[in-house]
Amino acid sequence: MGERTGKLYMPSNGTEGMWFTDKFCENCIHEKFMHTQKEGDKKCDIFSRSILHWYDVKNPAYPQEWIYDENDQPTCTAFYKWDWGSNDDEGGLREPPPEPEPPDPNQLCFPFIIDEIEENSLVKKELQTV
Repeated sequence: MGERTGKLYMPSNGTEGMWFTDKFCENCIHEKFMHTQKEGDKKCDIFSRSILHWYDVKNPAYPQEWIYDENDQPTCTAFYKWDWGSNDDEGGLREPPPEPEPPDPNQLCFPFIIDEIEENSLVKKELQTV
């Protein structure tokens, strides 16, 4: 059992805060608005309170859900993992699963093949003028 177990967690800087929100908030059903941008979907109250009261962990409005777990790792006790790509609003899998977005034909992918680049007419014209 860690020495900080159960104590409130507050990120020490912006980078740590971004890591925490990326790990928890952005993958949690409670932050649904972040993914849907629908007017009826609420933003997470926990995340909002952490932003409003970032300077004072002792403030009763600071999220009590952000704590250190038994391994002294920061966690959110309200976290509910959500797969935004394949789950519907009720928690079931979408049927059929969503199609992956096709790659942009103008985007080079590394490693790339020179022959593929030459197929692009703009690149061909540039190579011919050189």
